[in-house]
Formats: sequence, structure tokens, C-alpha cells
Amino acid sequence: MKLNKYLLLVAAGAVAFTTGCNEDELDIPQKGVLSTENFYQTDEDAESAMTIAYATTQKLFSHSDHNVLPLSYNYGPYFGLNNWMSDDFWLGGSGVGDCGEVNKLHQFVYGVDDQNILCEYAVLYSSILKCNYVINNFTTQRLGELSETQKRCVAEARTLRAYDHLLLGIYWGTPPIVETILTADDRPANSESQEAVFDWVVKECDLAIADLPWRNGQSDYEGAVRITKGFALAVKGKALLWKGDYQGAKAALGEVIESGNYALLPPDKIGAIMHADGKGTSESVFEFNFYGENLNFDKDEEKARGGWNDHNTFTWRGENLNSGSFNDKSIYIGGWGWINPTQDFAESLIENDGMDSPRRKAWIKTYDEILYDLQWDGDGDDFTPGKTEAKEWDPKRGIPNDKTYYANAGYFIYKICPHPNQGDQLSNNQFNRNASIMRYAEVLLMYAEACAQLGETSGAGLAALNSIQERAGSQHISESLTLKEVQNEKRFELWLEGCRYADLVRWGKDDPTMLKSLQEQDRYVPTLVDDMAYTVEGEGRKKVYTVTSPHSGRVVDTIGRQEADYWYRLYGENLGFKEKHKLLPFPQRVLDLNSNIKQNPGW
Repeated sequence: MKLNKYLLLVAAGAVAFTTGCNEDELDIPQKGVLSTENFYQTDEDAESAMTIAYATTQKLFSHSDHNVLPLSYNYGPYFGLNNWMSDDFWLGGSGVGDCGEVNKLHQFVYGVDDQNILCEYAVLYSSILKCNYVINNFTTQRLGELSETQKRCVAEARTLRAYDHLLLGIYWGTPPIVETILTADDRPANSESQEAVFDWVVKECDLAIADLPWRNGQSDYEGAVRITKGFALAVKGKALLWKGDYQGAKAALGEVIESGNYALLPPDKIGAIMHADGKGTSESVFEFNFYGENLNFDKDEEKARGGWNDHNTFTWRGENLNSGSFNDKSIYIGGWGWINPTQDFAESLIENDGMDSPRRKAWIKTYDEILYDLQWDGDGDDFTPGKTEAKEWDPKRGIPNDKTYYANAGYFIYKICPHPNQGDQLSNNQFNRNASIMRYAEVLLMYAEACAQLGETSGAGLAALNSIQERAGSQHISESLTLKEVQNEKRFELWLEGCRYADLVRWGKDDPTMLKSLQEQDRYVPTLVDDMAYTVEGEGRKKVYTVTSPHSGRVVDTIGRQEADYWYRLYGENLGFKEKHKLLPFPQRVLDLNSNIKQNPGW
């Protein structure tokens, strides 16, 4: 994948805040670069331009680019936009005040100058810019009748651009709709309403659908990492669901289901989701191809594409565990421990699914499972999962007696957290999963919700919901389709996949009780300790441990109260979710450059 010849597409408008502040670098002669007049001509040009749109959008979704965004991320802006304000995990790290600017999002104390929000906004409009190059330059007005390849590339760009606008509409409400390549004099204004944004997204998807192919069956990898008719219909269905057009959403999402090109992974493969083994499976409606043997990137480019510290964000905090003794056949360890499932989420999942459900085992681990079911160095190669007396008294596993594990109630993230038994071999400080944008499980759950909103208590909607529950191996199988049943299932199935916060806001419009968990976020944050007692004599291999009591995990809540006090001392009554947080503020930098954009209420 050699793209140097086409770098003009990346250079032009490097920062696209829809402010009209872009410099037109296309007028600057560059060696080895084609002019726009000579470039947008052939099928090869169309494919190359769309490759740029994919590559740069994926890179921006997964990791900030210092040439484009003003803030370096330890995670992708796409993940930040969709997840950091959710209620089903605690931000951990080293203790109170860690996790940097992310805590401001999680605690709802961000402002109009928040760098996370600025970067997330910029990412989406940068993606739109790349798509507009494809759409605007391949038109019948310029080239006459388009070839089938050019039509498909334009349709892919339309769908990606529509998805960008969908996210902007969900989080900002009335963002400018940008259909052209902006000049320095352009100052686009807010869209008329959030509904108008969703209407535009639907219209764009309809324009694209006719020129997009279906995925070529459930094993088609190319159809998972490239935009197809299935993804365009899913984006359309999601926009209609947000608009409240449940009949339209049901119809669009139903087409995806009826196509037969997608299927849920079986229960014994559920652990592959969000991991290397889950790339391009039957469950993928669309995902960004991070890297692999089929992509020809150098290490720096691969690092940028993969999200240079994603594995640290999701991996358990090494300093709080005997990480030097953890066997790398079980899990990669030594990260920051930023994400821990809340006690309410973990216990609700267990109550719903049962301890033995494949989904529960793939999503979270208990402290006892970490101690006894995962392989530590002291176990040797002949390892059998399960609690034994030797493991119970082994001081070289678990939390050391001089350490604590902050923001943890005895449950650990396992979903996304990289581990070797799912193919997550680290490469250049990365792990080789793809970025999942739309999974078939979300299509089924959106379809079930549309049916529930229409009052259909049985039939295809219930079947879609039940298929998720049955695949999960859950002990709870819904007997009737209701909105509450869908909400419950969506919370568990799509944990950490970018739906929770936005769904709570959407559902909270009709049911304010849905917002209670956001309003009470982080009022309690526990700390996990291990009551094993031992003394150590000697150094290195000559260490001798004298153990007087075995492993026993215990939750301490005093630090949790300190957490609430810490944030309250900083922000007082401004702390926590309020009415204005139903929409993000337009970044102040954008408002300073474009007076035509009006700020959202409360900001």
C-alpha cells in the first residue's frame, strides 16, 4: 500500500474544524505529487483516494496525529468520544487524580476548552474532508458518466461521511453539515436541528446503498474492513432509531439481518470479540483494519494506526500485581489499569448471565479467577486451572501485601484486555486487533429495540434479542420483548463498545430515571487489597517468603469516599452530570474562528 504519490490529499486542510480556516495547499507545487486536475480521472485514482480516506480516518479514530490534532492520546479519540462518559466502569490508574484529562469527561467537569472534545470534533471533520475529496471530485459534472468502480468509491465515501455526521449529531446536536471542500472564507452554520442531521444521514445512505455491494458471505474479510451495503443500511437504521422513526429503522436493519451475510459467533468463540481472533469474522459489519501482514506500513506508521498505548489503557496495572511472576501465556500485564468494571455492572452481569456464561467469562474476571485459573510463572508448564492449597499460599501471585488496586471491587476487565490465547501477540508495543465500528450484535439489538418501540412483544424482534442472550449462554432468556429487556441486554453485550452513554441520554428523554447512574457517577470508588500476610528475607533468587495467612481479596471503601471528596473539593456543585451534558459543547477554538456556529444550551 504505497500512497506517497497521493499525499496532497492528506496535506490539504490538515485541520478541519468546519471553521473555514483551512489553507489550500493544493496550489503549492510538490515533487512527486499529482495536481487535482490530473488526479481524479481513473478507477485507480478513485481507489487510491478512497484508500486515503480509510487510512487517515482509521488513524485518526485510533490515535491522534500531531500534524492534525493538538493533543496526544493514550487511546483513540473515537474510543474517547464514545466511552469515557459511560457509567459501567471506574477510571483507575494509580489513584485519585490519575488518568489526566479523561477524568474531567468521566466526572462531567469538562468545559468548552476541553482538549479531548476539541480533538474528537476535529477527528470527525478531518474524516469528512477526506470523504469530500472523493465525492466532490468524482462527479458526473466533471467526468461524465462514472464507472462502476468510481460509483462504488463515491458510495463508500458517502457512507463514511454520513457516519461521521451521525456521531456529530448524536453528541453535538446541531453540527454544521459539510458537503463541500471548505475554503478559508467559508463559515458554515449549525444545522437546523438534530433531527435534520439524522434526516441528512438517511438521505446520504440512500444515495450510497444502490452503488454498494453486499458483503460476499459471512467469511468475507474484505467485506468486513470495507464499507458495504450492510454497513450503509446499519448507519441508516441507527439514524432512524435516534430520530424516533422506528418503522423505518426496523426496515433498514431488517435488510441487514435478512441478507444472511452476518451471524453471531458461537458461544465458544465469544472471547474473540474485540481481539485479534475476532478480526473480520461473521459478526463484523464494519471495522477498520489496523495492521497485519497484508498491509505494507513501516513501524512508526503501524504504531500510529494501532493506537500506540491502547494495550496500556486496557491492561491491568502491573505495579499493583506480582506482574513479574505472571506467565505471559495467560495475559499481557504491566499496563495502567485505567478501566475496571464497576461493582454494579459486574454483579448485574453475573446476576443476569450466571457465573458460568461464556459472555461473563469473556467480559470480566473475578480476583479469585485471576489467582487460581490463570497461569503464573510459579505454576510451571504443567498447569491446571482451579484453586489449590499451593496457589492459595503462593506469595508470588496476586496483589502484593504492600500494594492496593485502586478503583477495583474484585472484578477485572477481560474484554479488550490483550491476552495471547486470543491471538493478541504484541507488535511494536501494540496488540493486533482491529477497530470495530459496527458489530452484528448491535444491529440485532437496534432491530429489537425498534420492534419494542413499536409495541411488538413477540416475533422477529424477540427472536433477535433471544439470539444475543442464547449466544451469551445467559441464564436470562426474555419471554417477551420490552424496551427494558432490550436496554438490559444492550448494557451487557455492548459494554465498552461506544453505545452506553449515548443510549442513556437518548432513553433519558422519555425516562429520566435512566440518567440516575450518570448523575451519581463515582460517588463511590473502592480499592481492592489482598489480606495475605508474609515477610521476605533475602534478595533476587535467594528470596525466602514466610507466609502466615493465605490469599483473601477484600474491598476497602475509605478511598472511595476520598475520591468523591477530592472531586467535590475541586469542583463543588459543578461536579456531575446535568441537563447541559446531554450535548457536548462546541469547542471554544471553533467558536473563536467561526461566529456562525452557536453554542449549545448551558455552555
